[in-house]
Formats: sequence, C-alpha cells, structure tokens
Amino acid sequence: MESGELFARLRAAFPAEALDFEDALTGGTDGGEFREAVAGKNWTELDPVLIGRRSDVLSFLQPEYVVAVLPAFLLTLVGEGTSTGAPDTLLVVLDRDQEPRFDKISARMTEPQRAVVAEALESYAAGTIGGQASAARHAINGWRKKR
Repeated sequence: MESGELFARLRAAFPAEALDFEDALTGGTDGGEFREAVAGKNWTELDPVLIGRRSDVLSFLQPEYVVAVLPAFLLTLVGEGTSTGAPDTLLVVLDRDQEPRFDKISARMTEPQRAVVAEALESYAAGTIGGQASAARHAINGWRKKR
C-alpha cells in the first residue's frame, strides 16, 4: 500500500478532529513540547518530523490519546520506515503480547480503524526485512483477532 492510499484509508477511518492534549501524559522529559505541538490541530496537520522524532510519547499516552494520533504515526511508519524512530515504539505499542494497554487502545477504536491498523502493519512488513518485519507481522495478529 502506498502512502497516498494509506492516507485515504486512514482519513476515511479516523476523523480529523482538533486535538486537545491538555491532560495527556507525554513522558517525563517532554516538558509539554508534544502537547503544545499538537494542540488544536488534527492528526492530518501534525508535523511529520515531530511524529518521526517523538514516537516515544506513544509509550506514555493514555489510550484515547494514542488513538487520536495513531494515524499520523502509521503514515510515518509506512512512508518513512526505519529512517525514523517510529517503528521501534509503534511496533511495541501495537503488539497485543507486548503492550499492557493494547485492549484499552483497541476498545476505543472502530472495526474500520482496527482494520486499517492491520493494513498499515502489513504494508510496513512487506516493505522491510529482518526483525522489524517479523515484529510487524506478529503485531498484525492482535489486530486481526476478533474482539
């Protein structure tokens, strides 16, 4: 799946609503940078450089905030691949076996949203090799299981 096609699928599944991250937990060293950078924007307007550089916030965000920015991180995963830090964090956060919040994150999503997450992981796995491709394929299983 190409980035343009993925963007269209994400746009159809995830509403582009203004983000309110005032109460979001973004990590001890963040100092509010991520909250300020996303405030009032929707996921389609987020700076790709910030997304590629700050994938660590996914480890701290509450489930509702993960869902709100997940499409931007999925675009970076598929479009930029290993040139950013996004795969390192995203492949853990999206893996049912590794992420304690997985069920809470998944429960906040619609079936079309869960399906496009699996599609993005499949696209990433098809375009990379080695351990990260294996990690993406493993994560896909959690998104394909019935809830």
